[in-house]
Amino acid sequence: MNLDLKMEMPDELEQRGVKDPETLQFIQNLLVTIQEALDDKQADNVETMKVTGRTSLADYFIVATARNSTHCKILSDAVEEAVMKKLNYQVRQVEGMDTRKWIVLDYGDIIVHVMRQEDREFYNLEKLWQNLKTVK
Repeated sequence: MNLDLKMEMPDELEQRGVKDPETLQFIQNLLVTIQEALDDKQADNVETMKVTGRTSLADYFIVATARNSTHCKILSDAVEEAVMKKLNYQVRQVEGMDTRKWIVLDYGDIIVHVMRQEDREFYNLEKLWQNLKTVK
């Protein structure tokens, strides 16, 4: 999986108040792990948006479409399991598990949105965060 993330030199990072290279590497590993878990469970239309500097919530939003409520739960469970297994890192907060329409997994630097197609179209997160760099 090619994320095409540009790694900057430590001096440049410090001048701009950005995270250290070790943290950036962890974030990149977390991105790859999440995306692989979503791919393995056949998530549709997975998009990764870099929101660094636009919000203090996170550095990246990952939005994935689930076919139905059951698939929504399967995808979110797969992400949690993969991140714990590969990186020994636990999700900070999970929202939406009760309705399984839109599940949000908060990993601090990365927030994962797993949504049913109709909810994704209705809320249109990509439009809200348009003009951001999309990471493939």
